[in-house]
Amino acid sequence: MKFYQNKKSIEFKVGLFSIVAVIILVVCYSWFTDILESRKYTNLKVKFENAGNIENGSTVTIHGVKKGRVKELEIEADGVVVLLQVELDFPLKKGTKFYILESNLMGDVLVEIVPGRQEELLNLDEVQNGEISYGLTKLVSEFSEVICDLQSIMEIITKDGQFVKNLQSIVDTSVVMVNKINSSIDINAVKIDKLITNASNISERLSKLIEENQEDLSSSVSLTSNVLEKLDKNLLEMNEITENFKMLSQMMLNEESTFNKIISEKELYENLLNTSASLDSLLKDIKKNPKKYFKIKVF
Repeated sequence: MKFYQNKKSIEFKVGLFSIVAVIILVVCYSWFTDILESRKYTNLKVKFENAGNIENGSTVTIHGVKKGRVKELEIEADGVVVLLQVELDFPLKKGTKFYILESNLMGDVLVEIVPGRQEELLNLDEVQNGEISYGLTKLVSEFSEVICDLQSIMEIITKDGQFVKNLQSIVDTSVVMVNKINSSIDINAVKIDKLITNASNISERLSKLIEENQEDLSSSVSLTSNVLEKLDKNLLEMNEITENFKMLSQMMLNEESTFNKIISEKELYENLLNTSASLDSLLKDIKKNPKKYFKIKVF
């Protein structure tokens, strides 16, 4: 029949159109979902010294609740920058910590965000610093290393039989010493008790003596303080006298002082000697011949 001559071509066209429509629908859906997710999530960059097996798609949690994923890893010379896509229910503040933690015993890791409690908001455009917090697998590996070290030490000890003997002798000697100490304590228990009682009696007597002579002690302390005050005053006066004596000596030793001139100038000294000698001879002559110098008239 002529009506169905192009049936195959029509079916082919319809099928091709359906496939193209499905492809367009899938592409549009994925495009819209990416746009919605990009608006829903906040991008954060965190730098770690070691990624610790973090991969693209690893979980990101806030207070243990899954809130995002790792989108990208950038390896640098001094560490790894991890790009996080996180759904934030509240703004992050300064003091926020970023850790890489182990999520299970199989060694799977995740990024944990611990929000800060400061008032200032965190600048999300800056690269944040993160830390690695090792979990059970790391502890197990370290514990296995410790066990290996202990095994090597035990092998050395077992190979050296003399070490075990020396250790046994030390233990035996310690036991003997402890027994001797215990026996000496038992023997001298009475003496120790007497010593303790005597010490207590002496302390009681001293306390009574202090209580009885408390007034005398206080008066002695006050007198001592008064004596110290007087001594301080005397020392101050002596210091003043010393200063005055220093000033006087400086004045006497000054080049322009009379005393210094009398001591240093030889001519002045000789003139003073000559004057004193002349005065002495004059006094002697007056004593011998008073009439020569004094005339007495009697009216």
